[in-house]
Amino acid sequence: MTHFPVYNACNLITNENSERKIVVHELKDLLTDEHLPHKPHRHTFYQILYIEKGAGSHKIDFTEHQIGGPVIYILAPGQVHDLRITDKNSLGCLINFKPDFFSSFLNKSQCVDQLPLFSFNRSVSYYEIPEEKHSIFNDIFSKIKSSSDYQSKNSENLLRIHLLELFYTIIDEINDPEENINITNQKNLIYRFEKLLEENYGTEHYPKFYADKLAITANYLNFICKNVIGKTAGEIIRNRIVLEAKRLLINSEFSISQISFQLGFEDNSYFTKFFKANSKTSPSEFRNHINR
Repeated sequence: MTHFPVYNACNLITNENSERKIVVHELKDLLTDEHLPHKPHRHTFYQILYIEKGAGSHKIDFTEHQIGGPVIYILAPGQVHDLRITDKNSLGCLINFKPDFFSSFLNKSQCVDQLPLFSFNRSVSYYEIPEEKHSIFNDIFSKIKSSSDYQSKNSENLLRIHLLELFYTIIDEINDPEENINITNQKNLIYRFEKLLEENYGTEHYPKFYADKLAITANYLNFICKNVIGKTAGEIIRNRIVLEAKRLLINSEFSISQISFQLGFEDNSYFTKFFKANSKTSPSEFRNHINR
């Protein structure tokens, strides 16, 4: 087994300007010189991948997506992914930007983090572009590439504007325009739940803890999770723990006992039972399969 790589620099082609907060790459440049990593990895930055045309597969947090028509992949820091482009003539672009890219630009510094595209639940990790919307998104990415190519004192602010245009255009497409205020409020509550979960999944495994923090009952938390996401709060918590366990299992530095303890299980055998019940395989079987 090999150490699981984590990439810190946004620029995949050269280490020059590695401190830049945003880098835009043409997909053809990455494919020509084979700059894309050839193994599962994760980043400390956000990544937007636009494939205008091409073929291949993209595995995100252990779920595989086949690349066909125009598609946008949206990755937040920490997500594990493995991109395999089989068509070397694929077209598109890849955008990497650091978590603080918008902090000096927006009065509400967590505005981007709170978008449904970057929710901790990761319900949206890709967006398939309908044919009738292709020209709209092509135009946005053309503006992003132009602003990146033309370096000026305003280019980063233009990139921020165009990225926000991209995010909100996708959100308009995936949101139900007839959504009532009650559902909107429930979604906001779920965002707060997911944020708490991200901070506490290693120690708090039951809905009551999160419901108490949100000043609601565990039954109501279950109700809104089921209503909006289609899963109970308990399922969401268990899925997050299992996802982190999988991420840690493909890192050879940690033993299963260490992972068990890190995720708040004092009993290693209970962690093994928990993992198997929620992923249909044991931790050691998962590790051996993924690292073959």
